[in-house]
Amino acid sequence: MKNIGIIVNKDKDKTLEYTTTLVKSICRKGGNALLKPSVAETVGNGGMGVEEDEMLDKADLIICLGGDGTFLRVARKVYKKGLPILGINLGNLGFLTEVDKKDISKAVDCILEGRYRIEERMMLEASIIKKGEPVEKDVALNDVVVSRGAFPRVLNLKAYINNQFLDCFPSDGIIISTPTGSTAYSLSAGGPIIDPDTELILLTPICPHILYSRSFVTKSESIIKIELDESSGYNAMVTVDGQIGFEIAGGDSIEVRKSSYTVKFVSISSRNFFGILRTKINDRGEKLRENEV
Repeated sequence: MKNIGIIVNKDKDKTLEYTTTLVKSICRKGGNALLKPSVAETVGNGGMGVEEDEMLDKADLIICLGGDGTFLRVARKVYKKGLPILGINLGNLGFLTEVDKKDISKAVDCILEGRYRIEERMMLEASIIKKGEPVEKDVALNDVVVSRGAFPRVLNLKAYINNQFLDCFPSDGIIISTPTGSTAYSLSAGGPIIDPDTELILLTPICPHILYSRSFVTKSESIIKIELDESSGYNAMVTVDGQIGFEIAGGDSIEVRKSSYTVKFVSISSRNFFGILRTKINDRGEKLRENEV
């Protein structure tokens, strides 16, 4: 791992302080830091300015600086190339971004000395179906969400697993997530936490107007179909990893299945997933308490 591409969220690193630390650390250890030309010009310290497409062709590994949203955007750019990704957390909770900003130099040492492991995480493939034909396709690392559009009305969503009718959910929507995404929106909606190394698909209703509210877990080979009731007089939105949205109308559906692609996470921590989870949730709680008036 000599050529390391760096993608930074400038809203999170406004002065490029942490990007500069990262570049210095990489060059100090004999690696090559690849950045966008505008960032390289500002940072200096040996960083090489290349356009993003060239960066993705040359890099052995990508490091992104930002929050989980930044990580998701980068993952959507690199998954087809099979590039490993390491996230440096400049945001708040940061389930996907493993490295804290104070540990940048330590993380670079681990990478360039080969002291890391690669974890492959499953992705989902979503197809929007209109009049029986797929019209859009996309992939998700975290989740695919069917939710209300601009109007706060209850959606009547029919759910199927492998063409077997599951139930009709009058609700605010439904989340279909990977194990990686189980700590994202699904967790907020009351879904279970799943070890990200497993391969399962999780279906979680959002505020269902029924007498039970439970998530459903099915094997990764299953095909999930969510259909907006054809009598619906209003539309719904399908969002993929919170990054891109598609509008659907009554009678339209979305099919979700395991993707043939994976995302390669770089991990340098010796802690297990549940230790990291406990720490992040507790830290988030402490920070909220510190900000109480």
